[in-house]
Amino acid sequence: MSNMLTLDEVKKYLEIEQDELERLIKENMLHAYKIGGVYLRFRKEEVLNLKYDVLLKAKKSGMQMSFVHKILDFWRFNNFYILSFFVILALFYWFLRSSSQSLPF
Repeated sequence: MSNMLTLDEVKKYLEIEQDELERLIKENMLHAYKIGGVYLRFRKEEVLNLKYDVLLKAKKSGMQMSFVHKILDFWRFNNFYILSFFVILALFYWFLRSSSQSLPF
């Protein structure tokens, strides 16, 4: 029985909710088996094939971002470094101006 997964194991493994799993079963993308007429079980090989063939391809095709979204995403993760760069640049400029004014030329 080690090659059979329970409903909760499949939901965790595929990282989907109950309604999405039911949709996959209804569309015959994933076959469910009843053991003893009570518990739903899934073959591990089918779940692996579904995860790598179907769901990962769908996520990759849906991950195309617009240029503006890429810029906003870049800013969100790097804003500390960008702002720090400008602060250091401003301090460096201030230091150069203050040191050049103190020279007796």
